[in-house]
Amino acid sequence: MRSFSLFIVLLFMTFSALTAETDMVSIGKKFTIHSKVIGEDRSVWVYVPENLKKDEPLYTIYLLDGREHFHTVTGIVKSLLDYRQIPKTMVVGIETTNRSRDFLPKVDGKPKTKFQEFVSSKWPEGGKTDNFLKFMQQELIPYIDKNYSTYPHRTLIGHSNGGTLSLYALFNKPELFNNYLTISPNGWWSHDETIANVKKLTDPNRPYEKIFLSVAGEGGRFYTGVLDLLAAIEKNKPPRLESQFKHYPNQTHMTGILPAVSEGLEYLFRDLNFEITTELAGYADVSVIKNYYNELSKKYGFKVQIPIDIYVEFAEQQQNNKRKTEAVETLIQFVAAYPDLPYAHMSLGRGYMLLEQFENAKKNFEQALSHAKKQKKEAQILDALQDMVNTAHSKL
Repeated sequence: MRSFSLFIVLLFMTFSALTAETDMVSIGKKFTIHSKVIGEDRSVWVYVPENLKKDEPLYTIYLLDGREHFHTVTGIVKSLLDYRQIPKTMVVGIETTNRSRDFLPKVDGKPKTKFQEFVSSKWPEGGKTDNFLKFMQQELIPYIDKNYSTYPHRTLIGHSNGGTLSLYALFNKPELFNNYLTISPNGWWSHDETIANVKKLTDPNRPYEKIFLSVAGEGGRFYTGVLDLLAAIEKNKPPRLESQFKHYPNQTHMTGILPAVSEGLEYLFRDLNFEITTELAGYADVSVIKNYYNELSKKYGFKVQIPIDIYVEFAEQQQNNKRKTEAVETLIQFVAAYPDLPYAHMSLGRGYMLLEQFENAKKNFEQALSHAKKQKKEAQILDALQDMVNTAHSKL
């Protein structure tokens, strides 16, 4: 009996030790916001990327059916961020309480399609899409912008009935979102309504917008409705709308979400990543990058900051092309754009080391170390930067 008691004690102690050493892994947080517009509490799920600088602005994804799709979308977003395929982006997932009410548009007059007839008879409380978008515009988006540092650039992701709302927002509320990732939307509109909606997109005063539209192997109104929309877009050619369509015939209504989100986000954010080629790095200077992002800023209507990785990759390619002086000029612009970033000063210091300008190298390594200390970086980073300072000093 004694040995058994000892075994229980040891087992408990082992379990306690394991428990004490276990850290909780969290990918976001959840809060509740009361909507006066809708007249109810709405649960909101938020994911923010790791290792952000203070007040570093984020692009924002608003995700419909947030509870159902939050982990899928945030997992994809984190992966795309890790591999630098999209810029720093946060995800705001909105829990669903009444999909037909919030996501499906109001029927004007008599129903014009069988699906409109079905919805009107089954869910007579539906058609409050304007209210839902008003909640987003007047309550949710201002709350997010107040509590997080954000760019005035928003992406809306909607699937199925949520995809129908995404299209409704595109047609009727162009001031709310810049990007639309619309997955297997219900074929809500009749042909005449689709044509009328697409003609709204031809207004030259609309902002620049992008949409990624997909369907899986559902067939029926999902497929025909999207094809009708695509044909209308092609015929009218909205001047400030870019679009891409993807058909996943071997996927189901639900499994089509995963590839659509991954490919869709890459497409929607593609123009934010300047393409650096070996040929370009062989003759161009940093002005080609600055000009690109200046033009992008004009198109988007706000200042688009050149990503950190673009400066670094361009400088490295210039160095590989034996253009060390031009690489230093690129890195000087990097420091000017990110004056408090230790990595920027360190990169410039390394550039000066290649030019054997050791005094300048030492000064920049010291700047990197000073900023790193102020920002309380890890001891390993501080040690590495101190080693760089010492190495540059030894060359003097």
